[in-house]
Amino acid sequence: MESNKNPFAVDSYIVLDIPEDIAQKVMNIRKHNKDQFRLSLPVEITITGSSGIGVIDHNEDPEKVFNIVGEIAASIPPIRATFGNVIRFPYTDIFVLTLKDEGPFKKFQKRLADSGIRFKENPFPYKPHCTLRGRSPVTEEEAEQLYKVSITEEFYLNTFSIYSLGTDNEKVNLERLQFGKLLGKKSKLF
Repeated sequence: MESNKNPFAVDSYIVLDIPEDIAQKVMNIRKHNKDQFRLSLPVEITITGSSGIGVIDHNEDPEKVFNIVGEIAASIPPIRATFGNVIRFPYTDIFVLTLKDEGPFKKFQKRLADSGIRFKENPFPYKPHCTLRGRSPVTEEEAEQLYKVSITEEFYLNTFSIYSLGTDNEKVNLERLQFGKLLGKKSKLF
């Protein structure tokens, strides 16, 4: 029996999946920082949902979204990336690894923003990042340790996912709605 449930009825994000070897290093940092919420999430770089443009509109047509995102991803080559320094988002306890070259991530987000997919608004400018910790409170010593984190290996992001993320009685409900590869050839766009 086919379900009529809209997968976007809960907040849904388009992300680039971090390769396993690098993801494990981030997970170890999350574990050290006892961030149970972050430990329940994949290690990724959010393209839509956390800043710049918001989550996919809850009333958006799933087939339309999956087709458009798949087509855009198929035209984008794998993204070569290196993490930069750790920053703390202002007025929060959220610590993230920045990226040395934000250009490809911003281009990907712009293509999605211009694609016809409806997204909710988001008041924050887009800052591509990988979250290390969001658990509060943070002591000065913990913050000092986080600022010293350094993952210097270059890596390639060649897969994307769309995740829906809800919570139910403090339990995280994460579902991967779509998975695909970045298949494009190098061009002036990327």
